[in-house]
Amino acid sequence: MKKRILLILCIIIILFLIILSSAFYLIYIQKLITENTTKNLAELTKQDAIKIENKIEEDIKTLNNICDEILNNNIKTEAEIFNIYDRNSSKSNFTRMGIMHENGETITNDGEIVDLSEEIEYFLRSEDIQVSRSRKSKIDSQEINIYSKCIELNGETVVIMLILETEAYERLFVNSIYSGSGFEYIITAKGEMIANSANQENTKNIYASLKKDIDVKMNQGKIEEMQTEINNKTNGQKILKIYNHNYYFSYAGLDINDWNLLIITPENVIAEELQKVLKISLIIAIVIILAVIIISAYIIASNIKIYNLAYIDPITKLGNYNYFCEQGQKILDSASNANKYVIILDVEKFRSFNKHYGHSVGNSLLIEMGNKLNTIIKNKKMICRLSNDIFGVLIKTNNIEEVAETIFDSLSKIKIKNEQYSLYPVLGIYKCRNNEQILEAIDKASIAHDMVVGDYNKKYCIFDESMESKILEEHQIEEVMYEALENEEFEVYYQPKIDISEEKIVSAEALVRWNRNGKMISPGKFIPLFEKNRFILKLDLYIFEKVCKDIKEWKKENLSFSINISKEHFDTLDFLKQYEDIANKYQINRKQIELEITESASIDVDLANIMKEIREKGFSISLDDFGTGYSSLNMLQDMPIDVLKIDKSFIDKIGNDKIDIIKYIINMAKDLNIKTVAEGVETENQIQYLKNIGCNIVQGYYYSKPLNKLEFKKYVKENQNGVKKRGL
Repeated sequence: MKKRILLILCIIIILFLIILSSAFYLIYIQKLITENTTKNLAELTKQDAIKIENKIEEDIKTLNNICDEILNNNIKTEAEIFNIYDRNSSKSNFTRMGIMHENGETITNDGEIVDLSEEIEYFLRSEDIQVSRSRKSKIDSQEINIYSKCIELNGETVVIMLILETEAYERLFVNSIYSGSGFEYIITAKGEMIANSANQENTKNIYASLKKDIDVKMNQGKIEEMQTEINNKTNGQKILKIYNHNYYFSYAGLDINDWNLLIITPENVIAEELQKVLKISLIIAIVIILAVIIISAYIIASNIKIYNLAYIDPITKLGNYNYFCEQGQKILDSASNANKYVIILDVEKFRSFNKHYGHSVGNSLLIEMGNKLNTIIKNKKMICRLSNDIFGVLIKTNNIEEVAETIFDSLSKIKIKNEQYSLYPVLGIYKCRNNEQILEAIDKASIAHDMVVGDYNKKYCIFDESMESKILEEHQIEEVMYEALENEEFEVYYQPKIDISEEKIVSAEALVRWNRNGKMISPGKFIPLFEKNRFILKLDLYIFEKVCKDIKEWKKENLSFSINISKEHFDTLDFLKQYEDIANKYQINRKQIELEITESASIDVDLANIMKEIREKGFSISLDDFGTGYSSLNMLQDMPIDVLKIDKSFIDKIGNDKIDIIKYIINMAKDLNIKTVAEGVETENQIQYLKNIGCNIVQGYYYSKPLNKLEFKKYVKENQNGVKKRGL
């Protein structure tokens, strides 16, 4: 009996010890998870704080640049100030600009007048840049923040204001913390909210409710300590009990005003599975093994969630920019960087693709791009999605050209749900050196990438040192391009087009030349740049109006004029209306105007429908550079083309054996009732060959170089009865 009692007592003691040790073990694990979660949330808070500070720093720099330009150039009028803003607005996210006078009257660049007299003291109190708290716009009731700086203008102290929608801050937040159960805010030291989690309107109420219902007694000491740290802009974390539930508070000071970044996450989101295991383990010891498995899995899952937020792209499941920078630096530091390359790539007009097909198809495209890159690169190094449609690749290879060709060919056509899409990949490549910094490598690969954007004759570009000087040169051009347009430095030159069967002038192509202080800037330098920064939209309209004005002045009804139109116009809804208005202004017969569109435009847009609209408006259509792009001869049957221009690269081959393609193009054009123009004609041999195969019109130095307005007028007069002079 005594032995039985002793055995039972031992079993009870052992069971008690097992249960007790299990409980202590799980308490320890809970503590460990809490520490890890706090650490990871602190890192996440720090990273988002840096993003927001960088955004504010860029915005302040923009305002400083505008104010410096006003003061340095002795700007006097509001209109001139607004022009400065317009030139800088494309590089920022500001919605509008305002100029506040000493009486509080404020005028905006979009013509609104707002009375801010009640806030004069705030805006006039310092010459340093101030960033206001969030407020309702008096113009459109949007939540905004105002960047302001006092300057002297015409003997009066005025305030230059740049208005930013608060949503711009919110877009920098992590899109989803713990599947939407965590919330992110920018707050003041007093707890006033500046911004809340993007696309989560209900988080405003959540923050107000939590702030109101914090139990001071249950969190004694923590609240005061947290408030002190927030006042001092000290990074910190606290676990506060609210409604008998724990909430993680992670905060970091921002380098502006008394603002802080705050992330709030309910503990039950993090420790739900752990709490279940704790209850079960206290009832029955056998679940200890199960508890260990659940807890271990939860630790891994919890860390993976935070890790994914910081380092993994949610769409492609590839590494993100942070991952590429950290792991890329480790790879570059690990051994010799011989034959290591950084590739920055995207596809042309991804924004238009998303707009046309929808974000769902766009996301599927990104996933498939990642899959194809993984198939090509495999284990050679690393692939990440850096932002939007931009991917970064770090690869070790002995043949980077072959890799680039393979990537280009693979991404050119992508199939999504049995639908195939034609794309144009853009690749920039940089060869890494020993002791290379990954950020520098990314920057230089990006420079190479920018060199090939919009150039459909190149598949990729490898960085060399001369590109940095080209970037500087482009920057210098961008600084004066608006001034040049205003000063009419861009001139129209006309190159005659000759009907070779009758040797008469029938048309002319309008070409743009830039005369800067008596020195001509090559179109090859500024046209590609203007295509990239979309200044070409303004320049095209300017040239079109100049040509219409000349047509009206000359009154040459027997001549037509071809004018180039950039494919960048096709992204705007009203571009054709603008051309119509100008033609109507000068009362031009639209049949005298031939709009030249490059073949490469068909890569990005539904070119056939655009051409149809142009035709309906009465303009003729010329397809330029035919044969140099990626479309086939079959496209001629589907598009309403009046004139087909045969590229100079084909004309230069006349005299060789392999020239049948020109004859084939001309015969097909005849069958489709399309006129043909051969450009770049320079020799008698070329003229005779083109006559023999039935080409209609030629253009080139054989008859005339491009001529300025006066020279062209003289040329037409001298050759009105037939072209007599040839050559230069």
